[in-house]
Amino acid sequence: MESNKIRGFTEAIISAAAFGLIPLFSIPVLADGMRLPSLVVYRFTFGALILLLILMYNRQSLRLRFGESLRIMFLSLLYAISAVSLISGYAYLPSGVATTLVFSYPVWTAILMIVFFHERLTLRTALAIFLAVAGVCLLSGIENGISISSVTGVALELLSGLTYAVYMVTFPAMKVRHLSTLKVTFYVFFFTILLLMLYASFTEGGIQPIVSGKQFVNLALLGLLPTAVSNITLIMALKRIESTIVAILGAFEPITAMSVGCIVFDEPLTIMSCIGFALIIVAVVLLILKN
Repeated sequence: MESNKIRGFTEAIISAAAFGLIPLFSIPVLADGMRLPSLVVYRFTFGALILLLILMYNRQSLRLRFGESLRIMFLSLLYAISAVSLISGYAYLPSGVATTLVFSYPVWTAILMIVFFHERLTLRTALAIFLAVAGVCLLSGIENGISISSVTGVALELLSGLTYAVYMVTFPAMKVRHLSTLKVTFYVFFFTILLLMLYASFTEGGIQPIVSGKQFVNLALLGLLPTAVSNITLIMALKRIESTIVAILGAFEPITAMSVGCIVFDEPLTIMSCIGFALIIVAVVLLILKN
């Protein structure tokens, strides 16, 4: 039993840390000239191929009903907006700060539940929302004055967190819960690819080709680690330990992103950003423990 729990803890940490590696592989590709829609398409293409191989190995049916396809496509739209907003924010904020802001999605979830599902606003929830807002202000560098760049970056990352929260709130109400998690994740990736290819064809004239081995390696690793591995290990962890513990261990995601930003990209780490980071982590843990 203890061995099973240890494996669950390990898988949850791997999942969160892997997701925090998005900046490590995406920023060099963007700096190399690839535009955002193409990058995200390649990310989910590599991720979907890995999930497809696993589904085929397990001999799972890939059949979907028409209604299921429409519901998953709506989920994919939310997922696509969240993914694009996250990486777009890297142009305006340090990647570690950007990822931490997205990690505030449980706060958005609480707000959505209060506004649309009339959930009671408790003192704990109100405190968590206050701490999260304070954390966002500190991470945005508000103490140094407000700039268009910081406001744009914060807005993009909060949009990413909000759309992911809508995804999390909407998913249980969708009639796709009887499908395996791996199958749903594969189709979310698949429809996200189609939506982003359509978006790229209208805004960028199509998908850019991969022009170097370095780009290919970064994109393949982006599809493998923070896309396929993070989702697979998350599913494995949820089978071994409680979802509350998995969610708390998700704090390794912004910790990893902050570490990558400081060590690899030489991003600044100020006292105020550390305090803001801590406030958001505390806010999220308060909400998770409530449930």
